[in-house]
Amino acid sequence: MPQFEHNSAQFGYINLESMEGVQAALQKLGFDPGQIDGKDGPRTQQAVRTFQASATVKVDGIVGPETRQKLMEQLNAGSMQPGV
Repeated sequence: MPQFEHNSAQFGYINLESMEGVQAALQKLGFDPGQIDGKDGPRTQQAVRTFQASATVKVDGIVGPETRQKLMEQLNAGSMQPGV
């Protein structure tokens, strides 16, 4: 069982331990990673940096445990809000 996973009616199941899952989470939260293809390309890295800045974590473009945790927290918070 993945440590970083989200499952809600709003966003569905997302495994944040895969790059495809990270890209899906970024997209659902309004950060455009480009095509969801599992590749850590320039658009994905830019989306990660923009997300990190908004989540007040170290902005380095690396999807480590802290960034994954913040993605999960924001997905959980968003799935609790009606109409999101």
